[in-house]
Amino acid sequence: MAKMGRYIFGRVLQAAVTLLIVTSIIFMLFEAMPGDPLAKFRADPTTTEARLTQLENLYGLNDPIHVRYYRFMTNMFTFNFGYSYSKGGPVIDQIELRAPRTLILFGAATIISYALGVAVGSYIAWRRGGVAEGAIISSSLFFYNMPSFWIGLIMIWVFANKWKYFPLGGFTGMEETVAFFGLSGGESYLKILDFGWHMALPLIVMVLIGVAGVILLMRTSLLEVMREDYILTAKAKGLSERHVRIRHANRNAYLPIVTSFTLSMASVLGGAVILEQVFSYQGMGLLYLDALYNQDHFLSGAVLFILSLLVIFANIVADLLYGVLDPRVRL
Repeated sequence: MAKMGRYIFGRVLQAAVTLLIVTSIIFMLFEAMPGDPLAKFRADPTTTEARLTQLENLYGLNDPIHVRYYRFMTNMFTFNFGYSYSKGGPVIDQIELRAPRTLILFGAATIISYALGVAVGSYIAWRRGGVAEGAIISSSLFFYNMPSFWIGLIMIWVFANKWKYFPLGGFTGMEETVAFFGLSGGESYLKILDFGWHMALPLIVMVLIGVAGVILLMRTSLLEVMREDYILTAKAKGLSERHVRIRHANRNAYLPIVTSFTLSMASVLGGAVILEQVFSYQGMGLLYLDALYNQDHFLSGAVLFILSLLVIFANIVADLLYGVLDPRVRL
């Protein structure tokens, strides 16, 4: 128990240091970015010099760099993200509005991809040589190597534009949802249905891409485990195939899956940012792109910080799960 406690403490401490470094890099990136954060105000003929001076003082644009760095780090770690001049309100309001949408999409896609990928990968590894294995491997290779935005555009053209099974994009459209399903009822019920209908296509695209890699990795990992001596010994003892599969083979084959989970979090979130733009899904990714376009450093910095925090938290969970599956890492 003490070893597990030290293991958890070490991983949390490592995550804290990582977040500190990542946040510092975010600050340096915005400091090095060209352009004037107040360009839109300077271009407005109604903005007076007094107003510009007030804005410069408000955002601390003329402060020394060490003062700006300290203020930036303090604001990030206290979730005091400041005021968004592109949205006209506190940054935290935009984060609270958009973050749950991305978390639901990202979380659902991750859970479905890994659950389905592990199940299908295990099946084709234990049932090698059939038509199903060839078809699944070919499909997985296709989706794994295709750009997410390309698959998203194809999905929109086929299922939204041509067959009209799903909306073309956006996040909500209550009248469109009610008309499509021909339903009437409570407002809360319709909001859930509306949200799910608009999220369906980006979720399907993320699952198709995510599950492909998990299937291929799980199959390869399980085939390697099945050649190990302890698997052959378990079979020689007369243990049933189900017992060997569940208690010996699959458990050890999960380890590369957990490792891939930690390595893929950043790329999965990056793909979510692209897909949010393709589907006009009003989440953190689209918010970040809007902030960059408007040179809203407070808003874009907050979005990057929250996304980094999400990736680091997911890595902590994966590290702890790895420690449960393989006790050797806790030694």
